[in-house]
Amino acid sequence: MKINKENLSDIREDYEKAHRLINEESKHDPPTEPFRSHYSARDVLNAALRKVKNLAEALDPTSEAATTVRCIHANILKDVAKITTFVEEPNGEVLLNKALELIEADRGKEPALNVHIEILNQLGIMRCNTSNFAESKVFLDQAKDIYADAKERELEPLTMTDLFGTKEEIEKGKGLKLLESNHTLTLYYLAQVFGFLDNLSDSARYCHITLKRQLEYNEYEHVDWALNAATLSQYYFPRNHLSQARHLLAASTYMMHRYEAEVVEKVSNPEERAEKEETLRYRMADIARCWAKYGLHILCASKERLSKDDDSDDEGPKEPPLTPVRKMERFVGLELAPYEDQVTDEFCLTFDDAKLVMLNSLSWLNKAKEYYTKETEATQYSKIVQDVASLYKHLSFFEEDEGNQCKLLKRSVDQLEEIIETLNPTYYQSICREAWYELGLTYSNMLNIKLGQLDDLQSTERPTPHALNKINHLCDKSIQNFKKFLTSYKVPLDTLQLPASIEEGEMQPILYALFHIGRLYYRIITPDKRLKLKNTENSLLFYGQFVECCKDERMKPLFIQEISVCKEMISLLPLKIEKLKAEIAE
Repeated sequence: MKINKENLSDIREDYEKAHRLINEESKHDPPTEPFRSHYSARDVLNAALRKVKNLAEALDPTSEAATTVRCIHANILKDVAKITTFVEEPNGEVLLNKALELIEADRGKEPALNVHIEILNQLGIMRCNTSNFAESKVFLDQAKDIYADAKERELEPLTMTDLFGTKEEIEKGKGLKLLESNHTLTLYYLAQVFGFLDNLSDSARYCHITLKRQLEYNEYEHVDWALNAATLSQYYFPRNHLSQARHLLAASTYMMHRYEAEVVEKVSNPEERAEKEETLRYRMADIARCWAKYGLHILCASKERLSKDDDSDDEGPKEPPLTPVRKMERFVGLELAPYEDQVTDEFCLTFDDAKLVMLNSLSWLNKAKEYYTKETEATQYSKIVQDVASLYKHLSFFEEDEGNQCKLLKRSVDQLEEIIETLNPTYYQSICREAWYELGLTYSNMLNIKLGQLDDLQSTERPTPHALNKINHLCDKSIQNFKKFLTSYKVPLDTLQLPASIEEGEMQPILYALFHIGRLYYRIITPDKRLKLKNTENSLLFYGQFVECCKDERMKPLFIQEISVCKEMISLLPLKIEKLKAEIAE
């Protein structure tokens, strides 16, 4: 028996009615019945399944007609499975496996190609959503292999519409377009699965291939594509693939500008336009922050690279210098030069190089602050301000003039102190902790510069009271911020006994704070011997607790140089204390 349009017309009507219910009617479902249209669609599809089964029973299983009907049957089963999963009911996977078994005999045939890949994709997605990533990869790899075989054999896959029609009614190219779309989905989920399996390089590679294919086949939503490109850049620049990261950020920004021109500006409804303009501002702010992170990385990596050069000696083999990776995959058809030319994809060697990167990142952060304001988004605003502080701190490394170094560090301090003034530490404890700790370090760095200047000055003239007061002020500010950091962990400042609730990952900055405070108390300059005694006793207390905490075998390897310094100080300070007590007694 052959099948004709009349045999399939009822099934086709049911299929199209079900998809109208899903794609159109479901938008109007009331909140009290969010799945009403999907339930109705499933009922219609189940009725179609009964008709397909009856039709299949009258066919020779080895005939072309039977293959067509099995593929229609599998497509409908797949759609019922998707609805079942969408309405949060079990049995979706069972239905997909039944569909898979149904077309096993038709593997590699043109009518079965798309539905076979779609079923495997759905099974892969289901396993991915339940965190069975290795099993998900098996299904997605099978889908990828079917696609590769179809392309190699130059097969002509069919759509569901093609299956319902005659050979003469097949829409040329539609099946191939669907095949490419299905393959893009396979690659998209493979990218996610590789990420969950900690294979980040393959995850990034598949993400990039997916983005390229979405552009090539014009299958993308502007904002999602832009965000995915910007997110992918965050994988590349920490690995010094600066050209690739910049290219992705440029493409992301380009796509958002295209969204503005092609979508936002064409909306006439005021409410809808306002909503899309809000999306534009929101996502552009996020992309701006990604640009700033890119610039921060360049400054930080350049600093690390130059520091390694400075620290290296002539003895022993030298590690190869850090260099930007030139290898990259470009998107075709996007005019990205105006965006890429705004910032380098090289490491910085001089202050002028670094300043250009810093100013570019600063301009992006200022744009981000237009959306993330302290009044509406205090947390995100504070994180942006932290990045601004980091820009000034990193730039100071490249500045050779010590006075200008201090000015840049002071700008960093101003940013961090704004965070402390803006946020309530009870509700924003984590960010305040970061700010206190960074303030302690930055004031300490400024102190180091001032002490260096004082040493130079003392060789020729007596230091002024103003210079000495400045040093003591920096000591005090650094100490106070480190102490606020410690007390936020409920560390008592009289005994310094660390609470048992402190986690291992928090120990390193806490121990650094103890070390720095011990060092800072010893650096306060005062002619008052009683005050000097108190400062020396405090120095011994903090150094002693630091050494005590470093008896923990997990901490010991992290502080080898600091432990050596502290042990030496612990042996010297009691003698100094006794000497001061004797001088005071006299």
